Amino acid sequence: MTRFDPAQVMTAGCLCFRTRRLSRLITRAYDEALRPTGLQATQLTLLNAVAMGGADGQPMPRLTSILAMDATTLSRNLRPLEREGLIGIRQREDDRRARVAWVTPAGEARLEAALPFWRQAHSRIEAALGPDLADGLREGLDAAAGALSN
Repeated sequence: MTRFDPAQVMTAGCLCFRTRRLSRLITRAYDEALRPTGLQATQLTLLNAVAMGGADGQPMPRLTSILAMDATTLSRNLRPLEREGLIGIRQREDDRRARVAWVTPAGEARLEAALPFWRQAHSRIEAALGPDLADGLREGLDAAAGALSN
């Protein structure tokens, strides 16, 4: 066994290696397109997940589930959006132990401003992948996330 055999064994079939590489490539494309909005792709993902909660907001446990993040990481990643006034976080009225995040009017405006830049990046990525691979990737990723969420 040579010094690099373990690395070769692990990377040959490693789903983590491949998904992280793909994630970095896709994230880079969105980050470049979103630069004029002042948002990074990761922040836009968080903002969209919060916005999906509508006017009532998104409970933190639901956000951790949607984003597959632990509560501490989620809170740390939401702080910059809250500091920038794009989201608000409050305790639930019916359960003071639970917190809810909602998108502020400034956050709604930022999402609206980001949409054309997101569309540009999204179109570029889909064109590079082709419709069959893009659809298959979406379906495969959703199925894998569902299987691993149980």
